[in-house]
Amino acid sequence: MTDVIPRSSDGYYHPSDETSLRDLVRHAYENRLQLRVCGAGHSVLAAIYTDGYSGSGDPPGGAIDVMLDRYRAIGPIIPIAGDPDHATVEVAAGCNLGKNPYDLTRTSTWKNSLNYALQSQGWALDDLGGITHQTVGGFLSTGSSGGSLTYSIDDDIVALRLVDGMGNVHAVSRDDGQDLFYAAGVSMGLLGVLSTVTFRVRRSYNLFGTQSTTSTAACPIELFAAGSAAKPSLEAFLRNTPYTRLMWWPQRGFDRMQVWQVARMDPTPGFTPQPYLELGDNPQVSALAGSLFYTLIGNLDDVSQVPSKLVDWYAHLEGALEDSDDVNACRQTAPAATRKIDRAEVLDLLRGRLELAFGKRTVELADAPHAKSLLGALEQKVEGALPTSLAWILTKLIELLLDGALTTPLAQCLATFLSKELPYIIDGVLGLFVTDGILQFWDTWMCGLPMDNQMDDQLWPTWFTELWVPVEKTQEVMDALRTFYAGGDDPTTAFAHTGAFSCELYAAKASKFWMSPAYEKDMFRVDVFWFVKNAGSPETRFYPPFWDLLKPFVFRAHWGKILPPATPDWVAYSRAAYPRIDDFLALRRELDPRQIFVTDYWRTHLGIAPE
Repeated sequence: MTDVIPRSSDGYYHPSDETSLRDLVRHAYENRLQLRVCGAGHSVLAAIYTDGYSGSGDPPGGAIDVMLDRYRAIGPIIPIAGDPDHATVEVAAGCNLGKNPYDLTRTSTWKNSLNYALQSQGWALDDLGGITHQTVGGFLSTGSSGGSLTYSIDDDIVALRLVDGMGNVHAVSRDDGQDLFYAAGVSMGLLGVLSTVTFRVRRSYNLFGTQSTTSTAACPIELFAAGSAAKPSLEAFLRNTPYTRLMWWPQRGFDRMQVWQVARMDPTPGFTPQPYLELGDNPQVSALAGSLFYTLIGNLDDVSQVPSKLVDWYAHLEGALEDSDDVNACRQTAPAATRKIDRAEVLDLLRGRLELAFGKRTVELADAPHAKSLLGALEQKVEGALPTSLAWILTKLIELLLDGALTTPLAQCLATFLSKELPYIIDGVLGLFVTDGILQFWDTWMCGLPMDNQMDDQLWPTWFTELWVPVEKTQEVMDALRTFYAGGDDPTTAFAHTGAFSCELYAAKASKFWMSPAYEKDMFRVDVFWFVKNAGSPETRFYPPFWDLLKPFVFRAHWGKILPPATPDWVAYSRAAYPRIDDFLALRRELDPRQIFVTDYWRTHLGIAPE
């Protein structure tokens, strides 16, 4: 398409410097072609790519999809005169914050990441998100944030270079106070392509943290009331805790709250990290068992879909080595052993949790739906006496399903039975992933802040809708959620509202960037999870009640996650939540007159009129 940068065999364009990036944009302008930039691909796909492309296969020929994997340069760290605790560093927008284990080009490493470069020279960023796979440009463009009302990565951004829709480069900084700086800080790629970002960095620091997992009633935070000196309200806790994230498992009978929090420590000689272990000391087996279980229960209406959705599961099972390097972990050590994880080990763990679950619910096998059909089929496939344990039978049926040795009608009998029992046994099964107690850990900022790096995106693929409300409304929002999750005390309704996954709660410090969901307000964030391998679509099946529930609180949705539908009412609602959106769109028209950065997705969600 251009003489300067040919399209790569993967369908993307891979500029390696600002000049070639400008040439691509100018070509798109002159030929009226769409141009979008893909970072690490963690946003909703339609928010990333050009129209007609979903991130797999070749991008459409009449558009320019850009990947900045060859544009990762990190400039020198320059101390700030008169301020020995701070410095500045200019970073190319394609640089990853940490290692991206899912990088399509397989070129992302810890050693070419921003965090590694800073830590190795004794510097740090003030805050990070829950993962650090993202590119610098992608993380900033959607308004992403860590969990803190004290610190914000937005405060660390001091200058930007932006290539507009005509190929012109704008260099803007916080000090010059130009509107373009505050518009471009969070722009969803609609003003232009971020070329470089200059950060103010600080001296490196370590972290000490705890994670407590209790029932919501026993939580050390007053989750649904004003609080006191002995037990602070959730709003007070968020305001006074340097970094925190809460995971709420609201399922009926389980109702657990997991409170992760850390504070800073000065680095000390001989510091030895004790990392946070999100999935315990046997994370691979737990992850495989959990992924299998969630894939099964997410497809109970048509269990025949399960085997085709376990391709990644089998790939991880085949390739997993106990105690081997975790590609998502911050540090990598030599493996202590090379024993492959056996499938039986995963099924045994799952069986143990099912036994605990069914132990809390009295179910006579003879009275269970389709019991005779299930038992009859098993008698033909199992030698010797048939165990009467429901947990054993269900696990065996899952094993047969994996082997393709179970007929579809019989497999559906199992699924129908399990779907009826699930609202009553979910509290016991969730113990597989969530264990009460207090965990202490300490680490560097680089490894300690991104607490979710251990979660494998292929075993636990997750979609989100993340709704930000002013932090002073925290208690009202929590009360509304508790009532909704209770489902009128009906187990089936309650399970339909909660699902089998958790809900993430955290905060974000106010930002000066116009389109940040935290623009001029400290925010409380409700992040509702959806397991991607579930049947159906969360936009129609799960999220609408949450959007309606929190609508009175004037929420702002995270731009990179699933937004409410682009209906006239929701578009008007979203626009009303951003005081500077008209200024942003006016500047957008000026910088991108031919709308080369505008896709149907953004046109409908922001109400951008055609050219």
